[in-house]
Amino acid sequence: MRYWSILGIEATADKSLIKKAYARQLKLHHPEEDPQGYQQLREAFEWAMKRAGDPDQAGASVAREADEWNEPIYEEIAVMRQEDFQAEADLRVPTGTKPHPVQVFFEKMRNLYDDFPRRIDPEAWTALMAEDFMWNMEYQDVRVNGLMHFLERHRHMPREVWTVLDHSFRLLESKEALYESYDEEEVDYILEQIRGTAELGYECFAEKALDFDIEHYLDLRQEAQSALREDDLEEAEAALTEAAGMFREDPDLSLMRAKLYLGTGRKPEAMGCLERVLDLRPRDREARQLYAQGLFEEGRYEDVIRQCESAREHYTPDQDLLALSAEAKLKLGQVQSIWEEYAEARPTWEEFYHFRYNVMLIMLRNSRLYPQEHNPNYAELKKMAQKARRWTYVLIMFRLSWLYLFLFALVYFVFHLPPVSLWVLPVILGGCAWKTWRAARLSFT
Repeated sequence: MRYWSILGIEATADKSLIKKAYARQLKLHHPEEDPQGYQQLREAFEWAMKRAGDPDQAGASVAREADEWNEPIYEEIAVMRQEDFQAEADLRVPTGTKPHPVQVFFEKMRNLYDDFPRRIDPEAWTALMAEDFMWNMEYQDVRVNGLMHFLERHRHMPREVWTVLDHSFRLLESKEALYESYDEEEVDYILEQIRGTAELGYECFAEKALDFDIEHYLDLRQEAQSALREDDLEEAEAALTEAAGMFREDPDLSLMRAKLYLGTGRKPEAMGCLERVLDLRPRDREARQLYAQGLFEEGRYEDVIRQCESAREHYTPDQDLLALSAEAKLKLGQVQSIWEEYAEARPTWEEFYHFRYNVMLIMLRNSRLYPQEHNPNYAELKKMAQKARRWTYVLIMFRLSWLYLFLFALVYFVFHLPPVSLWVLPVILGGCAWKTWRAARLSFT
């Protein structure tokens, strides 16, 4: 038996392969179900990671793996490690029937997770994190290790609960160490849940009779989200269809179904799902934006405006929705309303430049296309434009005449021409002024 065979891979110096192999084997040797197998697996993982971290040793290990760790040497080490493990087990389970604090704590965590109404309650987790075990520095390393193993099979929780775990275990602060010791995909998932970049809601399950396998449902929902992110629409549809047959009151599931239908060209089904999301969760910004965009594409401009007005009842509409509403009003000729809304939200528009909205404003400021009596900035813009035009005329005039004036001055002073020759200057300036007017007229029309 060799360390590499325990990991189930050939000798390698690739840390990512070692981590993936460790993650696969960990499912077969869970620390609570097979402590001896887990201890051997952990030893093999630490040994392999150490060898991979040393280029010279890693190369030698790959080249001489068949000879370097022969059976007698390994058996001796295995016996030594087994003795160490037994000693550790003796410490963890002292004489008598009193369980070890580690076992007690994670058993409480498991019971909390299994009680779904309490699982989604951040206060229940905060109370658990306040136990004395969490403040005992003796168990600092085993706490994090135990949590990571717990999260491999117990991962469906609201973001508020993940935040509690992060505050207690400092997961974000120690992310580099986590990547060194645990599977990269698993760590990515944990960090995403803490940051909320892949957040899924749990409010829809509160005070509901969950007469279905909630854990399987949450697995399906997670699979669908991952498949959509990877653009695997076939796998996403399979997971979403099965999940929808179990529970239909989940706005996140309906939103994912809408995205799936949009990605596969089934817009009517997508619009129906988006309506469902807004019925269940009126504050959902993404669903309202997608729904309003769909209405705009169908030419239902009044409905787009109503969606923006409905959004104001629940939250302050973001720039995307306001821009879409303004475009709908422009289609309906409601120019005055656009300028009134712009005046109200002007600080926001000036702080954050929204390309689509500002393109529309540029169109609205064109006095040849739209009336300007409702433009709150028209007088100021007109003065600025007139000033800019004057400077433009001056620059064009100078650009067209400077060479002629220079040559005339050179000839006049070098050859001492009589004053009567100055009549040439008005001719030069008049010709350049005519060209300037033509160029400016072309530029500002």
